Amino acid sequence: MIDLNALLGRRVEYYEYPWAIEARFGSARARFRSWFQAPDVGFVFSKSMPRSGHRFLTGCLKHYFGPRLHYCGFYRPDCCHGTPCSRPHNAARTNRYFLQKSHDFGFRDPPKLKGKYLIQYRSPIPRLQSNYDLSVARGTSGQSKDDFLAFAERETAYFINFYRKWIATPRPNALAVAYEDLIDAQERTLAAVAGFIQGDATIDAGALARTLAQIPVGSDSSAGGVRDPMQHPHYDPELFAGIERQVAAACGRDRIRFHFI
Repeated sequence: MIDLNALLGRRVEYYEYPWAIEARFGSARARFRSWFQAPDVGFVFSKSMPRSGHRFLTGCLKHYFGPRLHYCGFYRPDCCHGTPCSRPHNAARTNRYFLQKSHDFGFRDPPKLKGKYLIQYRSPIPRLQSNYDLSVARGTSGQSKDDFLAFAERETAYFINFYRKWIATPRPNALAVAYEDLIDAQERTLAAVAGFIQGDATIDAGALARTLAQIPVGSDSSAGGVRDPMQHPHYDPELFAGIERQVAAACGRDRIRFHFI
C-alpha cells in the first residue's frame, strides 16, 4: 500500500541528477546535428506536459498556418525519432515552419538547439487527473486508490522536473503557454503563439477568425475544456493540497494555477 505521508513528504528527485551524463552526451550530439538542419525552415521544438492542450493547440496552428506549417508527432512508428527531425519538409516542400512534438519523458531532450521552443504546461491536479483517466481508459493503470496514489507520485515528480527544466528559467527563444490561458483566452493566446512562430506580431485576422470558428473550445476535458478538480473518483483534498505544496515549493507560485493551497 502507498503511504500517503511518505508520498507527501518524500523529496522529489530532480532531472539534473538521474540522467545527467547521458543527457549531456545526447544534447551535444543533437546540437551537432542542429548545425546541419534545413536552413529554409524555422524549427519549433514543442515540449509539452501530457494533457496540456498540445493536440488542441497544434490543431489550431495547422488550421491557421495551413501548408506553411509541417508537424511531426514524433511518437508515431514511421517517425525518424531524431532531434532535430531529419524530415522537416512536407511532401510539397511548401512549409516555412516545422513543429516537432516531445513530452521529454526522460528529461534528455536538448535545450539549446537552433530554433524556438514552444512549452506547454497545466495546473498540476487537473493535469494529473486527466492523464490518469486517460491511462485507465487505455488499460495502463488500475482504478484502485493505491493505483492512483502511485500514479500521482510519478506525475508530481514529472511535473516538477519538467517545470524546472523548461519553464523556471525564461529564455529569449522560448514561449511557455499555460493550458488555462489557452482555454480562457484562446484568441489572445493563439495570436501570441502564431506571432512567436512567425517572429513578428503581424497576425492574419481572417485566418485567426476562421481558426477560432472551426476549432472552438469544447465543454469537456477531451475537447479543450477546463476540468473541475473537485469532481474526480479519487478526490482527496489532503492529497491534492500536499502535491500542490510540493510543486509550489519547487517551482514557485507565480505562473501555476493552484486549487487546494
